[in-house]
Amino acid sequence: MSGQWLEIVAKEHKYYVDVVRSFGEYNFAEDIVQEMYLRIYKYTSPDKIVKDGQVNKGFIWFVLRNIYVDYCKQRSKIVKTDINDAILMSDEQNTEAMNELYDKIEKEIESWHWYDTMLFKLYRDSGKSMRELEAETKISLTSIFHTIKHCKARINAAISEDYYDVLNN
Repeated sequence: MSGQWLEIVAKEHKYYVDVVRSFGEYNFAEDIVQEMYLRIYKYTSPDKIVKDGQVNKGFIWFVLRNIYVDYCKQRSKIVKTDINDAILMSDEQNTEAMNELYDKIEKEIESWHWYDTMLFKLYRDSGKSMRELEAETKISLTSIFHTIKHCKARINAAISEDYYDVLNN
């Protein structure tokens, strides 16, 4: 029963696609089922899936559900863009205006208390998470979180109007 067990499982392919659609995913149902085949082939022994020629549909359901949940988590992740990357992306449109905006941001940052400036630049330039900064600097996570939050709000208040002007030319 070396590869035959996978053929037995694949006979119910349409049923598996319907199961994924019942989770609410219509566009990538086929892809999720294909991923299920790969995972059960790689990580599961055939005797857990097929017993006496019958497919353990409960096990397949759990594998499909786990893949679907993983897919939802990946889909919902917010992609963070560094301010420098954002400036580089729009450099092609109007470099001079973006440079002025960047200078205004830097002037705003330099006008803050030394602690806020130091912590915000460390967070922005290092690319590390707040927890990593907490471990390295021994500053409490709460303090880091609130400082970064207030710094971002200050930058937003200081340049939001200019930023939208640049975007709208």
